[in-house]
Amino acid sequence: MHTSLIVLLVLAFAAFIVWKNLDRRTPAQKQAEFDRLQTLAQEGQEDAQYKLLMLYYDEKDTQFHPLAFKWALVVAQKGEDPGVMLQVGEMYENGEGTSKSLQDALTWYERALSADTALGAQSPLSKDGHLYLEQRIFSLRQQLTPSNK
Repeated sequence: MHTSLIVLLVLAFAAFIVWKNLDRRTPAQKQAEFDRLQTLAQEGQEDAQYKLLMLYYDEKDTQFHPLAFKWALVVAQKGEDPGVMLQVGEMYENGEGTSKSLQDALTWYERALSADTALGAQSPLSKDGHLYLEQRIFSLRQQLTPSNK
């Protein structure tokens, strides 16, 4: 009896979390919100730029990935956020929101690693993020270097 109650509570909690995270906006409302954010981002508002670049992670619909890439690149080019530089590298590596380019991915991973190292303890990346960048750089350099056979 006690186990059944716990299972029921866990299922109810899981259902609540799913319900709470559903996007209840209509496609028209969603598009209007993206258009509003786009206008603000073009005016230089950093909060809007970050919200648009997060479409890559937040939107299941890949039609928004080019928009996310556009703003991720704008923010990454400022050179202040190694996490965004990492995101741009991943998008290039996977061809999400842009054409696939391992060379561009490598470039952005190297920039992210340099920025992370320069920021030290102030960096938003964890030690695991730093190690991930080192691994991606190593792997891509191997893929991009012609073999000497």
